[in-house]
Amino acid sequence: MSEFAGKVVLVTGCARARGIGRAIAVAFARAGADMVVTDVAAGGTRNENEEGLEEKCLGWQGLDSLAAEIKDLGRRAVALVGDVSRAADAQRFVADALAQFGRIDVLVNNAAAPHGADRRLLWEMPEEAWDLVLNVNLKGTFLMSRAVIPHMLERGSGRIINMASVSGKRGTARRGAYTASKFGIIGLTQVMAQELGGQGITANAICPGSVDTSRRESTSRRERELIERNPNAPVLSVPPTGRVARPDDIARLALFFASEASDHITGQAWNVDGGSVMH
Repeated sequence: MSEFAGKVVLVTGCARARGIGRAIAVAFARAGADMVVTDVAAGGTRNENEEGLEEKCLGWQGLDSLAAEIKDLGRRAVALVGDVSRAADAQRFVADALAQFGRIDVLVNNAAAPHGADRRLLWEMPEEAWDLVLNVNLKGTFLMSRAVIPHMLERGSGRIINMASVSGKRGTARRGAYTASKFGIIGLTQVMAQELGGQGITANAICPGSVDTSRRESTSRRERELIERNPNAPVLSVPPTGRVARPDDIARLALFFASEASDHITGQAWNVDGGSVMH
């Protein structure tokens, strides 16, 4: 029997074809779980300087394509559209999942604001760009967790997995809002671990470094433009392993944090970055 057979996993931020959310959702489905997948739009949101040509070539239809992929694996899937930074949508995601499946065993808070005007020097960042990133990344993690925790408490078990970043451990230039949100997610994860540890619920954070997703495409274009203006500008470097992470690398850690093998691990923030940040 598959490890997650009979279990239900809710993952936010899943609509992009080459994204961490899709990789996590498919990995759990392959392991036997039924899935609830969400995004703020059926096709997700694109990052600054990203055309989405790969998805057009694939004929990718966002959440509909992902739900079909999950069903082809023999699992049930529900696709929901809404904004994790809005309490009503967060509550609806949980309510609809419970109405459909009767349980939520794992919550993966993966949704994140797209790259945009926040990728500026701190004093050049518009206030609305700051607000968007903090609202989606940090407030969204809080609202989704707050919505699902009462159900997990009632059942006496559950796993909450939050998507942080190595930028949540070490500040990164031109990513002020992103860095602040990810530091906040790590702190929130530690709080949840302390408050829920005695109730059979664990909370852990995953800290990716550079990952080969559509976001990296946006980052690479932005860095090339910076170098054209300033040859001394810092750029992304290759980690000690000699490659950037793939979405599946992140998905494997999510599976571990959700498994029985990790039942005595909580409040942790583990890097998946090939050794670029070693703390």
